[in-house]
Amino acid sequence: MTPNLEKCFTMRAYISQQDMLDLKTVRNGTNRVIVPLTHGTVEGSGLKATITQGGSDSMTQDTKLGIAHIDVRTQARTDDGQFLFIYYTGVLKIDEAVAKVLTGAKDAKSTEFGDLHWFVAPIMETSDEKFKWVENTLFVAEGRLVVDEQGSAVEYQIFKVSN
Repeated sequence: MTPNLEKCFTMRAYISQQDMLDLKTVRNGTNRVIVPLTHGTVEGSGLKATITQGGSDSMTQDTKLGIAHIDVRTQARTDDGQFLFIYYTGVLKIDEAVAKVLTGAKDAKSTEFGDLHWFVAPIMETSDEKFKWVENTLFVAEGRLVVDEQGSAVEYQIFKVSN
């Protein structure tokens, strides 16, 4: 039987191009780029939280294949003062649209879900009893880029996997 996907959350995290660190080629032959996350939101399934500063994507990029392996850790505060830790890994095919956003190009534009090959598997932790169910749930998500008046962001539709 094919698993079901139930949309649970939308997460938007703004990035800081000026604070990005490009370590270039590292020990396994890929490029390591650290992209700071500055602020954002996580909403859905009764949850409303604000992403706090201090998170980042420590991605590796295989320039020959045009693939980035995403490795993100960030945190958020719920509207009632509780906290979430959000960790996810995944794969992003780097194309012109992605490159423009990452470099802060003036002509960078938002993309739609489905435009990019971009998938991650979020893991969440919390001490909030109302949302403890997230710790025992498998999530998958699809990403897109957002360029708006606040800056450049990554946005995910996060789905719960179930029978």
